[in-house]
Amino acid sequence: MAGDKVKKGFLFYLMMLLLFIIATVFILVVVMVFNPGLNILGYKYFSCVDEASIVEPSKDMGKISLSNATDIVVNGEMINFEIDRDSKVEDVTIKIQNYQTGFAKSSQNTDFNYEVIYTNSGNGRKLLSIEVNNPDGFLYFNSNCYVKILIPADQVVNEQTTLSATVDKGNISLGSAGALLDEEKTYFEISNVSLNASEANIKIGKYFNPVFSQLSINNENGSVEAGDLKFANDGKFSISGNNADFSFKDISFEESASEINAGLLIDYNLQNGTFSANNVNASMHLKTVSSVINIENFNGTFDGNDLVSTINQMTLNINKAVGEISLPFAESSSINISDASECKIFVNANNATIKINKLAQGSWIETKNGSINVSLAETEGDITLVSESASINVTCDDKMKNIVDISSITGNVNVNYNPNTNFTVKFYNSNGTNRTSNIEIENYQGDISQGLYINGGGTIWSISSDANISFKVI
Repeated sequence: MAGDKVKKGFLFYLMMLLLFIIATVFILVVVMVFNPGLNILGYKYFSCVDEASIVEPSKDMGKISLSNATDIVVNGEMINFEIDRDSKVEDVTIKIQNYQTGFAKSSQNTDFNYEVIYTNSGNGRKLLSIEVNNPDGFLYFNSNCYVKILIPADQVVNEQTTLSATVDKGNISLGSAGALLDEEKTYFEISNVSLNASEANIKIGKYFNPVFSQLSINNENGSVEAGDLKFANDGKFSISGNNADFSFKDISFEESASEINAGLLIDYNLQNGTFSANNVNASMHLKTVSSVINIENFNGTFDGNDLVSTINQMTLNINKAVGEISLPFAESSSINISDASECKIFVNANNATIKINKLAQGSWIETKNGSINVSLAETEGDITLVSESASINVTCDDKMKNIVDISSITGNVNVNYNPNTNFTVKFYNSNGTNRTSNIEIENYQGDISQGLYINGGGTIWSISSDANISFKVI
């Protein structure tokens, strides 16, 4: 009994101590909240609330005008940046709205300040610079900070204007506002754009409708969304990031008969992210690890030809491909193309899963292990399929006229062919010697010999493997 009383007494005093600690902490928090900046035990509460509307940042320069070529530079660690038309403003207006509150260590700088510079930068250009310094803290109750550049509906934006925005953590919105009454005045063009962010959402809206000369987007742990993007001939589109999702509609360039080398280069460097688009008309150069690429229609050159820029664990899905695809260093990747009837394909991989339908142009497809699944349409070039241990499965139609060379050391070779297809087949072991055994040909009763005629013979197929070889009618 005495022991129970001691236990109860101990628990009572322990609870009292805990309540006292909680009450003390609560009182300290209340005191700090009502006295921002007060240092208690090495910590302080900050409250930075600020609103500004800037039309004339420099008395010498007058009001901001984007009718002249202007370099717009925006920098901030935690800001939501927006540039858009606004029917309610008469002049270009910079709105800064900050509502950041939270706790910080006493050693951290919790001041909120910004600097807006508008000046001549030389060569007839102007510079509009917005630099935002956010308060430092370890706990934010509210981290909203907005930087907006609002452009009057009737002000022309010089197409040589450039935009560079770095927001770190935050959002970027370009031309996403609703339509104005006069929609022709809603659109505005900025030809050279660079966007950099970390853990941010970036949106290029339908009213930001330029013909880009250059567009660079780097985003970490965030998302990018845009509609149709049009580029000038020889334009450049740079995409980079990690754990980011990029979503587009159509990406294309302005066609011009006077431009011999007209086109668009997409420089793609993405890790652990996704890229999706409806239609891409461009040259696309890849460096990627563990990313997923989904393209409905691709027209151009798609390559990863830099030995240093090995493509690893990529998933590539293209519905229809036109042009050339060259992936000589695609390691541990999955490649799926639904219609390659107008595309030349070169793939050299290790441990890849490759599925290509309607292959018709001259192509070379190789993987050491994994699998190769190909359907051949009416062809115009020679087809070479190579593996060490990967199974090779081929389906062909009755209009096939190309030369096919299939070789595997230990992988099975399976051919499904239309009953009207005619071709001549030669069989070899992997060491190049003639082979006549362990070959299954559906509905064929004769001996297996070199130069076997299928439906009277035709273009020559060469198949070499030490594993099973089978032909089946579909």
